[in-house]
Amino acid sequence: MNRPASSKFVPGLPSDDDIDATTNENAAANPNSVKIYDGVADCAMNDADTIKNVKIRAKDLAQEKLLNKIADYVDGFLRDRLLTFPDDEIFSIANEIYHITDVKYNTFDSDDNLIIRATVLAQIDDNDIMNCLVRFFKERIDLKSQNEALSKENETLCKENEDLRRQIAEFPNKIILANQKKVDVNELRIGTGDYEDAIKLCDEAIELNPYDYELYENRGAFYQELKQYEQAIQDDSKAIELNPYFWWLYNHRGFAYQKFGDEAKAQADFAKAEELRKKS
Repeated sequence: MNRPASSKFVPGLPSDDDIDATTNENAAANPNSVKIYDGVADCAMNDADTIKNVKIRAKDLAQEKLLNKIADYVDGFLRDRLLTFPDDEIFSIANEIYHITDVKYNTFDSDDNLIIRATVLAQIDDNDIMNCLVRFFKERIDLKSQNEALSKENETLCKENEDLRRQIAEFPNKIILANQKKVDVNELRIGTGDYEDAIKLCDEAIELNPYDYELYENRGAFYQELKQYEQAIQDDSKAIELNPYFWWLYNHRGFAYQKFGDEAKAQADFAKAEELRKKS
């Protein structure tokens, strides 16, 4: 783009330092910031036309020429400040800052056709260009911050996915180890008195496979033997959460509630156990 020779360019534009603040307040103090542009276009009228339609076409063409002139000026304005913008952004700024002040029509004959000339007058203010720049750079900063936040979020998701893939790959081996420990737990059956060791084995097995209801049921039984009924109830409840249709689990928790002294909950569990037992 080149600044058009017909544009009424006046020196004394805002300095580069003004980009950090809005400049509408400075417009009155700097009358040179306002410039007038025109766009002129002729349209011929044929037999199928109406004067109204021809005027509309002429005005649209004149306004297009006007916008090109203003875009050239905006491009020069930016280059004076060592800024280079793509054409689409320059036209976006130009389209935003111009204000039509008048539209005039003239008619004259040419080669048996009526010619309608439209002249569109508009003014622009350098302060409006500066305000567009301020908004542009603020939006650019906001966009950069958003991109950085998205990048960090993406890194977190990638790490979580990597951890999940690793856990999935390791899960079969953990199941095998958990089952081996469950065999060891079963060897420390009720009556042997090795309840502390049995609970430790259950802890290790549950850490490897937290989805095996039998491990919670077994640990709950050992807690009952140690008269630690609250822990027993918690383990029985977890076992029920993992397998809510196994009637014996409700019976087991019912005994824990009974020993804990909560007869109402014990009877509710016994009733649920009987209901499920009959359905099984």
